[in-house]
Amino acid sequence: MKKETTISAAPKYTTHIKALACVAIGVLIYFFLPAANGLTPLGVKLLSVFVPTVLSWLIIGGTPWASLLGVTMVVLLGVYDGAMAYQMQWGTALVAMVIPFFMLAAVLEDSGAIEYVVKWLISRKVVHGRPKLFMIIFSLSLIFINIFVHPFVVVVLYFKILKQIAAQIGENEDSGFYTSHGLLIGWISQLADGTLIWLRPWIMSMVAVIAAYGFPNFTVTEYLKLSLAYIAVGTIVLLMIIFLWVRPDLSKLANFDDAAMRASLKANPMSKSAKVTLFAMAVVMIVNLMATMTFLGPVSSYLSALPYAASVTLVVCLLAVIPVEGKPILNIAEAAKRVPWGTVIFLGTIMFFASIFGSETYGISIALQNLLTPVVNSIPISICMAVGVIIACLFTNLASNSVSVIVTGACFVPAMLNIPGIDPARVLAFGACIILASGTAIATRSACGVMALLYTDEHLPWTKKILSYAVTLCVIMMIFCIVVLIPMGTSVLAGCL
Repeated sequence: MKKETTISAAPKYTTHIKALACVAIGVLIYFFLPAANGLTPLGVKLLSVFVPTVLSWLIIGGTPWASLLGVTMVVLLGVYDGAMAYQMQWGTALVAMVIPFFMLAAVLEDSGAIEYVVKWLISRKVVHGRPKLFMIIFSLSLIFINIFVHPFVVVVLYFKILKQIAAQIGENEDSGFYTSHGLLIGWISQLADGTLIWLRPWIMSMVAVIAAYGFPNFTVTEYLKLSLAYIAVGTIVLLMIIFLWVRPDLSKLANFDDAAMRASLKANPMSKSAKVTLFAMAVVMIVNLMATMTFLGPVSSYLSALPYAASVTLVVCLLAVIPVEGKPILNIAEAAKRVPWGTVIFLGTIMFFASIFGSETYGISIALQNLLTPVVNSIPISICMAVGVIIACLFTNLASNSVSVIVTGACFVPAMLNIPGIDPARVLAFGACIILASGTAIATRSACGVMALLYTDEHLPWTKKILSYAVTLCVIMMIFCIVVLIPMGTSVLAGCL
């Protein structure tokens, strides 16, 4: 019993020390950081809260208490109006979208509809006797399914199916077959979480962070113009790494009985509730997609003017009142228990800070421009952008993808915008690539929540070989950002200015 008590007490003690260290840093900033170089006294107070909050996310974790405390301290120090602060934290369209979306995703998962669709996709007759084609279709199915559900659900579901297939064809979980498909599951899901915009709260909040630097017309739809190219290239590069480097033995896939899987699906069709729930999620996605199709004219204009929360909230309400098989599909009270409220609070806090951080009232952006512009001016802008993208990639793989965007953006974007003659569209393209680089959090368990779920004994144990594959993918994708996406984005995103 003593041993158990000691082990459980140690992490709490460590957390307390880290929390006190964050508070101490905030106190030092409050009393000793001068209001100079454009930074105002209110800006000093804001930094004394913002910096400890970000540090707590980084070294303790994206804990909800740190997020709530950060906004509360901003109010208590008189930095921002109290009623407006909490309204901005809890009342944004992002928070209003996230809550019903997680409710709908939970019901979709419970219905078995997603598992049915996945098995349907990977059991087509065309894959029989074609192992590489099976792997390609497996990858495409991952991208498709990640549009509809949270990557955590995708990882758990796909590993369940992967283990079933491995057992059927006689492969063990140490095989190249299992490792290769495990990498596809984890890494494509994470790439999707940083590139596919539909109902993606992380992307929405990070786009808001970059937009706050003076790009009000930069939206998730504009971001999609670069992110689709990123995930397409990333998936191709990952498959090439597997085919040319990992080189798994796929011969046993000849034993995969796709006909038996199709027969099982036919014998056990989706329930009516599952079909309705799947249709409901499809409606939400189609509405969001139509909002980006400008050729639809007034229909597109109307839908694009609506917040993402509107369609998903309407669908959730309909599922809660329309009876299917004798009862409503969705019980809001029960579905609310499945909402990850810590994530909701965290995202709301990011949106709050992003909304006020660049205000002239605080002078933080001006101070960063004045301090960092000489450094940025001392090296070619292309090299500076390359360094920024690389730092974002390194940072996200060591700690937090959200913090990576916030810190890298604050250090580079204001200074770049202050360079005489700089094309703002080029800086915006750099900002978009920061998000993409930060979304490529695949190298370590601490990189993001998806990797913490992936690199476990239950799914795919982390090894030095896997690290080498991850580093290679990251390097190639950063080169793609620097050489292709930033120049392309300069032209594509010019309309956002």
